[in-house]
Amino acid sequence: METNKNKNTKLSNIVNQCILALIIFLSTIINTALAQDKKIIAITQIVEHLSLEEAKRGIIDELKSQGYIVGKNLEIIDKNAGGQIATSVLIAKQFIAQKPDVIVPISTPSAQSVISVLKQNINDIPVVFSSVTDPIAAGLVSNMDRPLENITGAIDFPLIAEEVELIKTLVPNVKKIGLLYSSGEANSVKTISLMKEALLKANIEYVEASVVNSAGVAQGFLSLIGKVDAIYIPSDNVIFSAMSKLVQLSRTHKLPLFSSDPGSVKAGVTACIGYSQYMVGKKAGELIAKTLKGERYLPISKPTKTEIVINKTSAKIINIEIKDNILNIKPQFVE
Repeated sequence: METNKNKNTKLSNIVNQCILALIIFLSTIINTALAQDKKIIAITQIVEHLSLEEAKRGIIDELKSQGYIVGKNLEIIDKNAGGQIATSVLIAKQFIAQKPDVIVPISTPSAQSVISVLKQNINDIPVVFSSVTDPIAAGLVSNMDRPLENITGAIDFPLIAEEVELIKTLVPNVKKIGLLYSSGEANSVKTISLMKEALLKANIEYVEASVVNSAGVAQGFLSLIGKVDAIYIPSDNVIFSAMSKLVQLSRTHKLPLFSSDPGSVKAGVTACIGYSQYMVGKKAGELIAKTLKGERYLPISKPTKTEIVINKTSAKIINIEIKDNILNIKPQFVE
């Protein structure tokens, strides 16, 4: 005959098995729910350099502040095209096939690749670009306030008139400015066109030096030596990929180097007025968060805070006077 003790043991085992089964069942439900809640964004950028990395950091930080945390409820697929347009197009095709919740191209060439492939595939995957100078000139959208349903982004449109005033303030005797840029980047061509107009209004001459790839950047800079009093570069991925060489040449020949990207000053550019790529990325992050929540027809956005950044080391080597107040803005100094 079965004793009470054996009966209790069997009952206890049954209860434990039921509890274990319930735990497994609930864990499965929870894990399934978490998997369903996890969002996937696919980031592509044309090349790896400081400015674009800052934009990416701003995107991730902003998403985190809005509750989207990598490894918890957010997965990021991240690919770099290594400066090759063909690779950028291939990455765009791969991303579209993977069907993430949002595709995030950082830079104008990457955005052009993604949107071009997207249209060919008649696909409605949302796209939120970052660090694009002029999305209309680049053919990404036709209206900044009401772009297409599934396309929006954050821009880093340069402060052209302010940049000319900055150069005039830091290089008082400036007569000619060199314009160094990549002829293959739509954003750079647009920026240089606006800079030419601003320089003519300021009675300052300019000399152009356009390049087609990073290998020609140093030669482009050298072609301007002795002809100009300062050099301006737009937010140009080809030019930025050769930044260390440019800074070396600028300091060696004591020729001031200005840009439209404050982040480039950390790499040695003499000075800049504009919006930091980190803040551009933060703006893109805001738009991505809204897109993940189902919002559409979001206006193109940009930062509101203007920064002047000066590289103290470069300024000292080139003999530029460092001032505590420039154009009524307190500058930030980096080494």
